[in-house]
Amino acid sequence: MTRTILCLARHGETNWNIERRFQGQFDIALNARGRAQAEALARELKTAHFDRVYSSDLRRAMATAAPIAERLGLPVLATQRLREKDDGAWQGHTHAEVQVKYAADYPHYLARKPDFAAPEGETLEEFARRIRLVLTDIARESAGLTVLVLAHAGVLDIAWRLATGKPLSAKREHPVLNATPNWIAYENGEWSLVDWATAERPEIAAPWDGAPLPRREAARGLIVSPQGRALLMQYAGGLSPHFLALGQQHFWATPGGALKEDEDFETALRREICEETGLILPGDVGPVVATREFPMELGDDWQQAVERYFLIETEEFAPAPQMLTPEEKVHLLGWRWWSADEIAASRELIFPEGLEALLRKVTA
Repeated sequence: MTRTILCLARHGETNWNIERRFQGQFDIALNARGRAQAEALARELKTAHFDRVYSSDLRRAMATAAPIAERLGLPVLATQRLREKDDGAWQGHTHAEVQVKYAADYPHYLARKPDFAAPEGETLEEFARRIRLVLTDIARESAGLTVLVLAHAGVLDIAWRLATGKPLSAKREHPVLNATPNWIAYENGEWSLVDWATAERPEIAAPWDGAPLPRREAARGLIVSPQGRALLMQYAGGLSPHFLALGQQHFWATPGGALKEDEDFETALRREICEETGLILPGDVGPVVATREFPMELGDDWQQAVERYFLIETEEFAPAPQMLTPEEKVHLLGWRWWSADEIAASRELIFPEGLEALLRKVTA
């Protein structure tokens, strides 16, 4: 019988990997290290022969597949069936947040209980069934071929279990590393393990490696209208040169900015919102609805961004920026009110990542 070889690789690193957030099926982009990992994987596999390239349709997997597919001259066959496990209400939260908010449920996740699901999510059994079916379909449709599959940690975990016969509850022997090739085979209706990467591989460097990053605290406003739309500002891509390297001349983000000396978050929020939109906030600003902490490129430097997002509810209005510096006037390009569906459907750079889910949450 014919033997089909599958080379499976997890996507490159994202900022949510660094923050230890549940990504699930949220469409999170690669960070700078993740893009370097994707290029390194393409170089590593440059002499390998592949007949087809499959990928999850989420952008972190597609961006990892792109350099390899370009070298091979093959199209990327994208499918939703290769998406990460749907972790429902946990998506967007850090492990630490889930451990506190869902204290009774989190141990079931750690124990890999097959019938456990996060609220509104998939059980491990349901996820494993989905991945078993899609990998088997790929293998049968590619009988006798060698296929590259770009996906997610959970997908590769299930693939390893298919190839080794280990149950869902068993501890995996090796990690699932970012942008690293792992090989399994399908023959006579059976899966087998060919080779699985170990943690001894050298790490791909990121631009921020080597020294502690200076801390940049920032307050940002999630300005939401009664129609359930959020106000986003359009900024020049030159604020972060790696955006320009990706061909992104601009990006969208919630208004706000860094704290000045002796400012607290609330004071900085009032000043920044007034400067960028002209909106005067009342004495009591809205609640903090999200926090982020991640490496951020600003000009020629990398900093450790520490951001708080405050909910501001107001009627829709046309922003009238106030007292911007000449540099700020150059970088602030425009504005737009966005619905959650529009954010989810857009292929533009929009921050914070996962904003569509946050917007749906605060307007529910």
